[in-house]
Amino acid sequence: MKPWFSWRRAVTILRKESLDALRDRRTLLMILLPPLFAGPLFLMLIFSLIASQSERVQTPALAVQGSMHAPALIAFLERQQVTLKHLPDDYENQIRRGRIDVALIIPETFPDDVAAGRAASVQLIYDRSRDRAQVTIAQMEYLLTAYGKEWGKLRLLLRGIAPEVAAPLKIEAVNLATPQQSGALILSLVAFYALFATLTGGMAVALDASAGERERQSLQPLLITPAQPFEIVAGKWAAAATVNVFVVALTLAGFYLTLRFAPLPAVGMPFLFGLMEVGRFSITLLPMALLLPALHFYVGIRGRSVREAQASTSALLLLFSLLPIAQMFLQYREPDWIAAVPVAGHYALLTRALRGEMLSNIDIVWVYAVPLALLLLVLIAAAQRLNKEARL
Repeated sequence: MKPWFSWRRAVTILRKESLDALRDRRTLLMILLPPLFAGPLFLMLIFSLIASQSERVQTPALAVQGSMHAPALIAFLERQQVTLKHLPDDYENQIRRGRIDVALIIPETFPDDVAAGRAASVQLIYDRSRDRAQVTIAQMEYLLTAYGKEWGKLRLLLRGIAPEVAAPLKIEAVNLATPQQSGALILSLVAFYALFATLTGGMAVALDASAGERERQSLQPLLITPAQPFEIVAGKWAAAATVNVFVVALTLAGFYLTLRFAPLPAVGMPFLFGLMEVGRFSITLLPMALLLPALHFYVGIRGRSVREAQASTSALLLLFSLLPIAQMFLQYREPDWIAAVPVAGHYALLTRALRGEMLSNIDIVWVYAVPLALLLLVLIAAAQRLNKEARL
């Protein structure tokens, strides 16, 4: 009786697909080089942006017009280490172009309002649509508000009134986030990038082993061999999954080496991505690294050409793009059952790992049980598809 599955034939298919992937050196380089360089470059850009924003906070600049009308306000800003500059006539155009972040205009009526005890007004001009100016805008608004409060206290003291009368509520802010958790908010982009690597790492190999072989007309000769359809599917999937796991490992290694040894600019907060975080990432990403090559292979086996299969994978790309981005904007912590949802649950566990939280055994069971069950179903569906073609 012919066995329904032979490991020897499956390994033969695996060896054949691995040799095919190694022969196409150009495609192999395009698969392996991005994890080595794109990830570290991605981190460099993030840290450079954070460092530039921190520098703006430490040395804020303000373009002022009419500084002679409010010497006390100018002295207050100088004590706060604000670099004051002259405001040019075409300040609106320069603000729109990004050459000036924020401008302050003090009108000529300012001294008269102060002398009469009225509320004096100033104009703070900016373009809030410019992301890089947001930090400077918020800082200038805070400083002007602080100066207004200090001015109001002095007015109350001159009239013999305790300043606490106008401020009956004292707010003491208590931040429960640890420094690592604060840094994890930014490193959540690393979790998204690592999860996305599980989608793209073995895609080229899986599509070439399915739609590519059909397009080259090398799939039919394979179907008439003694190998069973499930053995063919298992061997091809194993080759794509091996490449995918290797790409994910390279991606995590690139992040680890960059954060540990690269001369990144100082950003004032810790970004912990040590061996413990690498281990948690590996545990969380492994089931997706195994499932997605099977999905790519199934999509490819249903397509008549590589181009058609690549168009079909756009749905997976959309899913991987939307779910983590939607989670970034959630106002509440994800529920515990989200670990059972592929992509969303894996992204949630990755962010928890970055925050230094332990992964519970139940979470690990869910992130493995559902993808592995889907993996088996997808492989069976792909084998049935091949079995239909073998009968034709």
